[in-house]
Amino acid sequence: MSDTKKFPPSAGIAIGPILFILALLALIAVVMSSSGGGNFQVASGADRIATDITSQANLVRSTINQCNLNYQMAIATGSVTVTSDPYPSSNTSTGTTVSALTCGPTGGASLWGAVMLPQPTQGFNAWTYIDASAAGGGRCIWTTPTGSSPKSNLSVTSGLTRAASKFNSSTSYSASNEVIYNPASTSQKFVVWITMPTGTADSHCLP
Repeated sequence: MSDTKKFPPSAGIAIGPILFILALLALIAVVMSSSGGGNFQVASGADRIATDITSQANLVRSTINQCNLNYQMAIATGSVTVTSDPYPSSNTSTGTTVSALTCGPTGGASLWGAVMLPQPTQGFNAWTYIDASAAGGGRCIWTTPTGSSPKSNLSVTSGLTRAASKFNSSTSYSASNEVIYNPASTSQKFVVWITMPTGTADSHCLP
């Protein structure tokens, strides 16, 4: 007598649904990789850009404004006798990288002595500041994406559009707006006003 055990005919039925599910998962993976697989990557990139740009813009703007307030208070109490522009100065031709700004008179302490300035978000240049107030052009900060064609990068345009929506923004200069950002621009420049122009807006503060 043989000891070989025979499986009942129904034993193989459970294999069918398992193979079907595996085939379905493989099909979904192929579809995602060929057509929509980049959507998740675009969305996560846009999330990061929107969050970073918003928080960095607010941090830089508030730190510059706090410097101005501190300097004015020091002048009022007589602890500082210099009455020059209480805002950080900059190179008026090219602007100055925000990380290099000083607070107070020429030769003052770093603007970032007690505050940690975060690194530019991945894929973006460092924030730059210009004080063009002497010519009536206002004061602003800006950043731009790196790369040769940022306008075609969906993560960039989506992320910056969402960042701009956190402010009172416009696609061109307006005295009532905090931010200038035009998603159709070639440079994808993101501009944040510190103080508005009293005359013609400085070209560095335009998209």
